[in-house]
Amino acid sequence: MTTVTQVHIKFAELRQCVSLSEEQLLELVAEGILTPEAGKLPEEWEFNSTCVSIVHKAERLHHELTVEWSDIPLVLGLLEEVQQLKAENEYLKQRLSRFLQDEQH
Repeated sequence: MTTVTQVHIKFAELRQCVSLSEEQLLELVAEGILTPEAGKLPEEWEFNSTCVSIVHKAERLHHELTVEWSDIPLVLGLLEEVQQLKAENEYLKQRLSRFLQDEQH
């Protein structure tokens, strides 16, 4: 049986990883882009390690496409849904291909 270990990082470590100010990260939490998994105060907060990639995506959306911070959770959710739909579409295309091959034989 495989065990998956979750890696958590502290607020200060996250700041260093993404090179954002404390105020900017607090804004991301306030907007719902990031959600601490533990801790009540910023210095106690712990985040899942996937939050680093979320912050990078959010920054790109905000700076390159001028998406408002308040709209980023919606955009990230839609992007995730698109990825899931692409994966499902690929799976269904493979099944259809196998089905059509079976019918030809």
